Amino acid sequence: MASLFAGELARSPRRRRSTRTCCQRCLPALPSNEPSKPMAKQASFARSLPPATTIKEELLCPICYEPFKDAVTLRCGHNFCKGCVSRSWENQAHHVCPVCKAACSPEELRTNHTLANIVEMFLLQEKKQQQQQQGEAGESSARCPVHGEEAKLFCLEDKELVCFVCQSSKQHADHRMKPVAEMAKNYRAKCKDMESSLQDKVQEFGRIKSDYRLIANHNKEETARLEKEIKKQFEQLHKFLENEEKTMLEELREEAQKKQDLIEDKIRKLSEESNVLVQEVGQLHADLKEGDVSFLKKHKNRKRRIAWTVEQPEAIPPGTLIEVTKYLDSLQYNVWKKMLNIIKVVPFSFDPNTAESWLEVSDDLTSINTCNYKLVVEVPERFSMGMPCVLGSKSYSKGTHIWEVDIGSIEYWYIGVASKSCGHYWSFGCDSRLGLGYMYRMQGTKSKKSQSFQAVLSETGRRKNLKRVRVELDCDEGELSFYDTEQKSHIYTFHDKFGEVFPYFCICSVHAGSPPEPFKICPLQIHIKKDYPN
Repeated sequence: MASLFAGELARSPRRRRSTRTCCQRCLPALPSNEPSKPMAKQASFARSLPPATTIKEELLCPICYEPFKDAVTLRCGHNFCKGCVSRSWENQAHHVCPVCKAACSPEELRTNHTLANIVEMFLLQEKKQQQQQQGEAGESSARCPVHGEEAKLFCLEDKELVCFVCQSSKQHADHRMKPVAEMAKNYRAKCKDMESSLQDKVQEFGRIKSDYRLIANHNKEETARLEKEIKKQFEQLHKFLENEEKTMLEELREEAQKKQDLIEDKIRKLSEESNVLVQEVGQLHADLKEGDVSFLKKHKNRKRRIAWTVEQPEAIPPGTLIEVTKYLDSLQYNVWKKMLNIIKVVPFSFDPNTAESWLEVSDDLTSINTCNYKLVVEVPERFSMGMPCVLGSKSYSKGTHIWEVDIGSIEYWYIGVASKSCGHYWSFGCDSRLGLGYMYRMQGTKSKKSQSFQAVLSETGRRKNLKRVRVELDCDEGELSFYDTEQKSHIYTFHDKFGEVFPYFCICSVHAGSPPEPFKICPLQIHIKKDYPN
């Protein structure tokens, strides 16, 4: 029956709903002159049944014209989707059948399980029939479009299906042919390989995405750490400036107090001497009123007394004013020069983004030391060769550049310059064991490590216990020289066209039993040169 439904669904068009005969109540009345014989009754009954072409319509809801969903039956016998009939009654005061207008009520709705099962079987059969038709269409497309024969061969040159007639045609002359089944098997195997390759790519994309997440988390943590470090260093500068301001203000107040005390002492002395003179003037007025004999008797003592009085007040000495230039003469410049005494200036810093997992860079980026293995974010600029290597923060390609390193307690070390080329770092320099110069080929982001070296000093040229090494790089002349700073002696000079290079460092271990002294970049001595602008 299901097969019949599916076939009818594919062939029968939708008919007008007005011609349907749903129940006995809807059947038209027979005319009075209709024959009443049994054959006439059978013909009338046959006409009342829905023909085969209307089976699909019988499974459609009269309201939505779609297959029944949650089919329900009214008291009059008509079937509807439960949702459709409920919506049709929403704005009606009296509920009636949407088809025959018979009175109904929502309580009388009965679920029609049989009709629901028939609809489900019908839809499944329809789906299977469509899939079968699609498969047949696919098989029919495998025929040769030129000769109409079944294409059982595959042309390897033209990459298309052909028939046996095409094999001997001019178009495919001398072309290699393979059976369709064999080529399908081969291509399926290739597709499996392609699938595996795509899966590998998916994993690689996932790994890169995971690396980006790690980088984002690292940047978040590093931002918080850098904010603290920046605030810390600015607080040191602020504290220095506050102390300088406090010291200068104290000096100003001390000088002002000393000069104020001096001025007040001078004023007090002048007041005392002035009072003595005023008293003497009063005494002279009194003497002038005395008689001649008495006046002359006192003249000798009077003259001696006046001689002891101050003839002229003491002149104002220099330096009684506040020395303005002492405090405001190039104030900011002078404070800045003092600030240089607390600031450590290095030619470059160690770049922690290039440091390997076994290396620890100090907070101020001026020293490094070995440490336990730690997880780091893998980025192209980082060394990943299993050796504790790090680069300087600046690159050089022109001019002359000098830097010194303090070896500290590092036993095995390597210093030089490195230039990145094709994903690898090349380095030129000298190492610690005998103070010899070697050339190493260091790996950049690759996992492989290749190393070639050659001694550039003889046995007699070996140096031990190097503590401080000076590096001089002349990019224009292509020279890289190394010196023993303590002995003030030359170690070796490389000659090469370096191009753009970075300072390069590698440390492996510290002396056993000694406190760990870090490997440091020596600070520069700053000389200030003052001159008028051109």
